[in-house]
Amino acid sequence: MKNPFENISIGLKLVCGFGLVLLLTLIVAIAGFVGVDALLERARKVQLSNQLNSIVLDLRDQRKLYLDKGSEDAYQDVIKIKTKLSKQFQDSFNLYTGEGSLALVKQASSALDQYTLTFEEVHTFRQDWGNTGKKAAGIRNEIKSQADQLIDSLSNSSDTNAVTTTLRMSNELADTMLIITRSVGQGQPIPQDIINVRIPKIATEMEQLSLTGQSQAIQQKIAELFKTYQALLALNPPLTLKLDNGSEELAALAATITNKLEDLEELQQVKSAEDGAHVRILLISITIAAIVMGLFFAWFIRRMIVTPMNEVTLAVEAISSGDLTRTYSTERRDELGKLYNDIGKMSITLNKLISEVVGGVLNLSSTSEQLEIITKNSQSRMQSQRDETDQVATAINEMSATVAEVARNAETAASATTTTDKIVNQGSAMVNETATQISNLATELNNTSQTMETLKERSDNVGNVLEVIKAVAEQTNLLALNAAIEAARAGEAGRGFAVVADEVRGLASRTQDSAKEIEDLIHLLQSGAQESLDKIQTSRNLSINNAEQAKGVVALFASINKEMGHVQDMTQQIATAAEQQSHVSEEISSSVENVRQLADQTTEGAAESAMAVSNLKALSLELKALTQRFKIKR
Repeated sequence: MKNPFENISIGLKLVCGFGLVLLLTLIVAIAGFVGVDALLERARKVQLSNQLNSIVLDLRDQRKLYLDKGSEDAYQDVIKIKTKLSKQFQDSFNLYTGEGSLALVKQASSALDQYTLTFEEVHTFRQDWGNTGKKAAGIRNEIKSQADQLIDSLSNSSDTNAVTTTLRMSNELADTMLIITRSVGQGQPIPQDIINVRIPKIATEMEQLSLTGQSQAIQQKIAELFKTYQALLALNPPLTLKLDNGSEELAALAATITNKLEDLEELQQVKSAEDGAHVRILLISITIAAIVMGLFFAWFIRRMIVTPMNEVTLAVEAISSGDLTRTYSTERRDELGKLYNDIGKMSITLNKLISEVVGGVLNLSSTSEQLEIITKNSQSRMQSQRDETDQVATAINEMSATVAEVARNAETAASATTTTDKIVNQGSAMVNETATQISNLATELNNTSQTMETLKERSDNVGNVLEVIKAVAEQTNLLALNAAIEAARAGEAGRGFAVVADEVRGLASRTQDSAKEIEDLIHLLQSGAQESLDKIQTSRNLSINNAEQAKGVVALFASINKEMGHVQDMTQQIATAAEQQSHVSEEISSSVENVRQLADQTTEGAAESAMAVSNLKALSLELKALTQRFKIKR
């Protein structure tokens, strides 16, 4: 089944992958933020419960201080702490939303309200108890003052028993009041033996004193004060009991508040641990999911990018090794798929180009071998032509000498008719031979001209082959340049392909250079062949002229034979003809010399052509060796 992700571009794949990573990171961050926010919220709840416990402890300590001292400052401190605690409870109602926590807070708040009412009652009892204590202290001071007056009034009395009893009673009263004062001052209940035993005893003894006069009045006043004092002291036990009950109730309510707040704190600790566990589980789960998805994405990216890149690398390595027999194609539509298909197209194109180059190299090799054979034949024929031209020159020189001899001996022609006839016959034979050789020379020059034309046509064919090679090299260079650009786009993964592209470009460059050298050599060969062809054509025309002239000489010699009888009459004509023949011979000699020079030049051109053909053959062998590095389809 075709994978639809294969047609997505690499950039989009990477964007999707990084977007997934960012999404996972965002999810982890949000989960962490939510978890941290929950932990912070729970920490605030724990902190608030700790603050409530701390305030309750302060309230308990301040309550004890108030119950011990009973000062207004201690009372105000308790009120401040209680107000602060009430405010904290109000804040708790907004913070604690769970049923368990909110119920504990409400219970603690309700206990605090009851605590407030009880504390106000205790404070009222404490104020009443304080007022009673103050009144008792005033009466106590008055009793002490009256007792001192009584002692002063009895100081002159003769009733020692009354004095002694009064002093003892005064001391007991002072001790008893001191104990009462200390108990009241310390906020402690008055001992029951003081109230039930000692005070009634002192009151009885006070009533039993038998005093007179001023002492009796003081005694009565002390007795009345003492009764009032007893009445005030009678109020102490109920107030003390109320204070004790109130204190116990406050302690119980404080314990209730403390227990509720401790339960709240413990519950918050448990909730905090649970929240921490939940956050850890959430973060661990999301982290594991992110890791799994990250690993899956890494595997997916490797499958979608690295695996096709390996296929591209293998294809590039195969092409770089010269194997052009394989076919590379894929249905992927991403960058790697396009690159892989382009490599396949390049392989096909290179296969065609190398095949054409191989064919051109074979044709070039065959043509160079034919040119080498033709050049060697041309050299051989040129050498033969040169030798024959030398013979013609020798014959012309001999003919010139003969004509000169004829001119010198024209006056004795009559007496030397037989000799002249022989000489004429020899001259005729030599001229015939010369004409024949000149005709042969013209024929050879004509053949050489045709050979040079063939050589020119073959060199033109070689030039056409070179044009094909140059076009192939240029196309190869362009393909290699495109491949290098694609490899540069592929980055690190296209390095191997870039190496192959550089190698192909180098091969194309060397092919172009070699083709240029061959083209220059072919131009030189064509130029030399054309020059040789022109010179051979000129030599051919001169040979034809010489042949015609030789025929004229033959006709002249025939006339001489026919007119031998008229030798005497024709001596002057013979001398004139001999002189003309001498000039013609000189011209023929000059023409033959020109022909010889042309033959030399043609020979040199043929040698240069042979060298060029050798270079062309060596170049074809080099191209053949280069093309053998590639494996191509046939």
